[in-house]
Amino acid sequence: MKQTDPFTTYIPKLRLFVLNKTRNIDLTDDIVQETLLRTFQRADSSHINNPLAYLYTVSKTVLFDHWKSQQKTETDEQLETLVDETMYVEDQYLAEEKIKILSDVLKNMPMLRQKVFKMRRLDGMSREDISQELDISVEAVKKHITRAMVEITLCAEEHDLIFDKK
Repeated sequence: MKQTDPFTTYIPKLRLFVLNKTRNIDLTDDIVQETLLRTFQRADSSHINNPLAYLYTVSKTVLFDHWKSQQKTETDEQLETLVDETMYVEDQYLAEEKIKILSDVLKNMPMLRQKVFKMRRLDGMSREDISQELDISVEAVKKHITRAMVEITLCAEEHDLIFDKK
């Protein structure tokens, strides 16, 4: 950009014009910079009769492009949020279904097997503690847990469920 270039004298007016549109100094600086860049890349100043009108036109295009890209970005973010929320609701529904199926399987087990499974898997008790509390052998505890897991696994396969291993 040469100091004698007709566009340089209009930069303050261009800045004020853009600032009135954006009401944001940082954005104004970016828009003015992009406007000047596009102008100097494309325009032969000797063929332009009204440089200020030309700068205003280019700046409007740059502003429009900026707002269009901002709108697209906001729409993309809203879509991502909606997808995330939908996935959360779906995951929550599936988790509730898994719990319901597991609960039904547990209800159909013999009472002692239910109790052993709940103490081990839900309460986190050791096999030894369970055997002492229920007055059964550790081997009996292992068998009840194994049989409960087999029933749950068969039911999960039957319903095409996948339980996360934790």
